[in-house]
Amino acid sequence: MEIIKELREDCNLLALLSTACDVEILPMSKAPENEFGHLTYNIPGTTFAQAGSGSEYILLEDGSVGYWGSEGACGRIADSMHDFFEFVIRCPYWQDYLCEEVYPDREKLGKFAKGNFERLKESFKADGFDLSEAQQKLADFLGLEKKVDVVDILMRFYYCTKREPRFIQTYTENDGSSHSGTGSLFNR
Repeated sequence: MEIIKELREDCNLLALLSTACDVEILPMSKAPENEFGHLTYNIPGTTFAQAGSGSEYILLEDGSVGYWGSEGACGRIADSMHDFFEFVIRCPYWQDYLCEEVYPDREKLGKFAKGNFERLKESFKADGFDLSEAQQKLADFLGLEKKVDVVDILMRFYYCTKREPRFIQTYTENDGSSHSGTGSLFNR
């Protein structure tokens, strides 16, 4: 969590991470969302960041990073804090990459990822924001490799979402009945 501490001390980087990647580092870690006692998780952790929607990024007890979405999605997204930052910086607004059909074919995945990134980059450009420059500043601060294959990053993400044990939420209704997610962000 040293990197989180360092980010918390740099308001400019926090703002850049929030704008470029929709990841807002919290001033202090907290317990994950529990929906007034109705929501539990199979793996304990602490929330260290959130998205603009209120979705949470949770450092799990095994060192991996889980995601709880305000719309009900829940699953593991990275095997380490390093992988988490590499993923959200190289694949900003990562929810746009949740098209499982393209993952079996690396070439198709590469084209899909490039198309997503170009659309996002153009959207930011229209607002006068240089997404590539922002990514580079964040990557430099975090010591991420300069030359990286985004397909490799996406494949690590994909396998991480599928590995056991999955990060699963269970919602318990007032009548005691409960329902759980699949623990994979690809099949909710």
